[in-house]
Amino acid sequence: MAEIEGKWWNIEDKVEKTISAKYDRIKDWIMDPKGYFLIKVDNENNLIRVGHCTPDNKMLAEVTGKTAIEIVNTLIREEMISSLQHAADMGIELNKAELALKNNWKYVQDSELEIN
Repeated sequence: MAEIEGKWWNIEDKVEKTISAKYDRIKDWIMDPKGYFLIKVDNENNLIRVGHCTPDNKMLAEVTGKTAIEIVNTLIREEMISSLQHAADMGIELNKAELALKNNWKYVQDSELEIN
């Protein structure tokens, strides 16, 4: 068996199954009972702004920061996210927002980045 080099140790390759990843943004999406988020890149203030909204469209809070990791972990710590799917999606979207902020690219939530 082949060995995969790990960062701190060698990992023995004993893969028992290979899974092809797939996801349909419409069919597989499930609303988080805690609500949803609106993400905006604020270039003027060099911030990412995240509005936390209830499922019935009331904004409860705004979280601001400069990096995806600090914002998504704040959302989790403040218990604004209750599903793993939602946390993963927010990590992806916030990473795109962070890249847009750092590179002065246009950011539109749930859309591909427009790289200049």
